[in-house]
Amino acid sequence: MTEGDTTSPSGRDAFARRVLHERARIMAARGQEYAAGAAGRPLVMLDLAGQACGVDLHAVLRVTDPVWSDMPRRPDCPPGVRGVHGYQADLYTVFDLSVLLGGVPLKDPGVMLLLRSVSSIPLGRIALLASGAAGTVEITGTPTPLTPSGFPQASLPDGRSLTVIDPARLFSSRYVGV
Repeated sequence: MTEGDTTSPSGRDAFARRVLHERARIMAARGQEYAAGAAGRPLVMLDLAGQACGVDLHAVLRVTDPVWSDMPRRPDCPPGVRGVHGYQADLYTVFDLSVLLGGVPLKDPGVMLLLRSVSSIPLGRIALLASGAAGTVEITGTPTPLTPSGFPQASLPDGRSLTVIDPARLFSSRYVGV
């Protein structure tokens, strides 16, 4: 009887062990390939009064100088609204990201992000103010754990951590009716 003989009980057991061993090896290799080639999530890195934040690059239409027009404050207007900005025949509501995250208003914002319009955000067009932009970074996997504000933290390769801002989640959890 040979090792490839699957007619005897011992041959079937050996064959089953060999198949299971080979399947385990293939499955383990798949996991390693997935981890090594895991698709990253590109973020625009922002400085928010000393706090590092990141906004999904795919949600950002444009990064620009902070220019906006003040508007009369309505009583039902949330404190994070700083004004409006016109860009390519669209009117953007400009929000102070620091205030939206529970901080103090930025005295001198250094950058404004125009966000892409998404159906899950009730407002049409949104712009966010931050202290500055520090380029882009790519993170892999789902960042954890959640901060008290409900936004996940991601670790950067240099050891720093940043708060990952999802605009749809940011605006779905707050009343922002303008």
